[in-house]
Amino acid sequence: MVSELRGLIEESRRLVETRNQVDQCEREAEGARQRLGAELFAKSINLDIARLESRVSELKGACARADKGQAKPIERLIWPLIKGARLQSLDTSIRTHEASFREIAVILPRVEIGALHVARIYQVVEEIGNRLGDLKLSAKYLTALNGLSRVRSLEEIARLESDIQSQIARQSEMMWKLWLRIKPSSISASERRNLSKYSMVLQMVLEAGEEKLSTEVRRKYKELLRDVSHLLPCWAVTSLSARGRIPLEPALFDVVVFDEASQCDIASALPLLFRARAVVVIGDEKQLKHISAIPKGKDQALLEKYGLLDDYPDWIFSYQSLFGLAKSLIRGGDVVSLVDHHRSHSDIISFSNKEFYDESLRVATRYDDLKSPNRQEPGVRWVDVRGAVRRPPTGSAVNELEAKAVVQELRSLVLDRGYSGSIGVVTPFTPQRNLILELSREDRELSVELDRRSFMVQTVHQFQGDERDVMLFSPVVAKGTPSGALGFLSSNSNLFNVAVTRARAQLIVVGDLAECGACEVGYLSRFAKYAASLQEERLLADRDVFTTLGADYPTVAKPELVSDWEREFYRLAFSSGICLIPQYPVEKYLVDFLLIHDDRRLVIEIDGERYHRAWTGELCRRDLMRNQRLFELGYDVVRFWVYEVRDKPDECISKLQDWMSRRL
Repeated sequence: MVSELRGLIEESRRLVETRNQVDQCEREAEGARQRLGAELFAKSINLDIARLESRVSELKGACARADKGQAKPIERLIWPLIKGARLQSLDTSIRTHEASFREIAVILPRVEIGALHVARIYQVVEEIGNRLGDLKLSAKYLTALNGLSRVRSLEEIARLESDIQSQIARQSEMMWKLWLRIKPSSISASERRNLSKYSMVLQMVLEAGEEKLSTEVRRKYKELLRDVSHLLPCWAVTSLSARGRIPLEPALFDVVVFDEASQCDIASALPLLFRARAVVVIGDEKQLKHISAIPKGKDQALLEKYGLLDDYPDWIFSYQSLFGLAKSLIRGGDVVSLVDHHRSHSDIISFSNKEFYDESLRVATRYDDLKSPNRQEPGVRWVDVRGAVRRPPTGSAVNELEAKAVVQELRSLVLDRGYSGSIGVVTPFTPQRNLILELSREDRELSVELDRRSFMVQTVHQFQGDERDVMLFSPVVAKGTPSGALGFLSSNSNLFNVAVTRARAQLIVVGDLAECGACEVGYLSRFAKYAASLQEERLLADRDVFTTLGADYPTVAKPELVSDWEREFYRLAFSSGICLIPQYPVEKYLVDFLLIHDDRRLVIEIDGERYHRAWTGELCRRDLMRNQRLFELGYDVVRFWVYEVRDKPDECISKLQDWMSRRL
């Protein structure tokens, strides 16, 4: 299956090359299209151009022989005697070939004995040569287009790739479970005995703690660890818990992997780095950094005191994380960007992708695995609450009405709708967190059900690295928000990025939509507008679109995205009795057309946006992933290249008709 998957990836690469080749040929043939006209341009692929070139060569020879200017000196002396025969030979050549040249819309002039029409014939022969050049370009383009039409489509590749990936995932899980069953039987009796001893001593170590651990237990632990380490090839520890549990020996491990390294300080990582031959550092500088126990002023003073400011400013403890340091020390080629996002619904990650990641992420989430409360709702839903903010005695901010609305939304999810997925609540402010937790615990019926759903209410720092099927976000911002709270939010955009990306299936924002949209916290204001737009798009998607459709392309929400080819295709389909819905929203995508027939839905894409632009492997990969998502949602997908719409319109319509009759 892996080789099949690699084959499909290679097939995608060849498809990109074929498409770009067609585009290049089409550009080269654009002038020929104008000069030849549509009928002759389309006919060029069926012409025997080599035969026509041979006849042009014969005609040129006859012209040269009938031209006194090109005659040899001795022929000029006797020209009056041979002129008639030469002109007659030219006329015969014209009569012989005129039918062939009529195929390409060229009429040859006739030559009368005694008439001097050779110059005119030369001119016509030159025109024929130019026309044949145009026909060559058009035939080359149409041949390339036929090749593109014959290869497996991107949609077929995407469907096959999705099926194979699912099979690989299922079989990998099955093999892992099988290995877990088989592995114990391969362990010898002495190894099994040592593992049992190690397990017991490890419990002693964990319960006693580093400070109270006796010398004898410590010695025995290290001894047993050496005996069983070959049976335990992979260890998972925190940067602080390794002390006393893993021997401080150089190169004990082949590789150490730091996850969430943006939250790891440099000093805590050094002992683990000492124990490994190589290191992999994984992190996200757009999320939370470590919390430094050393004030920044003291940290700077230490650098100056020991003369380290010139050579080691990038090692400063209070500012720099392990991830930041690693990123600054390695070669560019050793940085691997993990651009495929697998956790969240596209509505959830799309805002962060644009706001924080320059749209570098690709949504690769398997939606079948998401536990959504309602698949008809957008991935981000805003519950509008007009609350008020007060500053508690301990500082920060709290919004009581918003907290009550959060608990009410929890009741709706769990008790009214019976949602069984995991649930969490996140907020930027500790007093708000405490109030929501208190209110949810006061409701005994709700509290019991929440405990069954891995319920958690925390501030953002406690949720880093964690996730839930559904997250409720309480921004607190409303009328009366203290300037200090707004300043805190403005200077900590990373907190917001973490907060809104903890949700897998749905993010429910409970807050004042108008106040958040108008507040001075830029990213929060933009997010409020983004959430509102998702609601509006959902309403538009549910409208009765057929009431406004006619023969001409209708008014749409984003006319700047519509290409001339989409308008042409819409008219073509309508004239064939096929009614298409343009600019139909499907989650984060705005598809060119949707065709509904019975209970089936076909997404139609016209490759007009990228017409005369190189199609890259990255664009291909994004389209493959988008198609896979559409398949998951139950849509069929077909793409028509602009070249097909322009030069093979009947075949395009036939494909739609085949789909409607279930032959596609």
